Amino acid sequence: MSVIDLLITIIIVTILVTIALGVATYVAYKLRLARQPAMTDEDLPAGRYFVVYEPPSDTPALPEPVDAS
Repeated sequence: MSVIDLLITIIIVTILVTIALGVATYVAYKLRLARQPAMTDEDLPAGRYFVVYEPPSDTPALPEPVDAS
């Protein structure tokens, strides 16, 4: 076996191992998502840091626009 054949074998094995690890990682990720409970409205990340502002209902109405003529 020459040096070129050895390097080609190492590169091909490395590529195949990388693809196998990628597929295994994807399967593990999907299995992890399947075990996780579904998110409710209370679990939304935006609700944890921000509060929805609702103006008070007793605010006065805007005045009518004045006609310039």
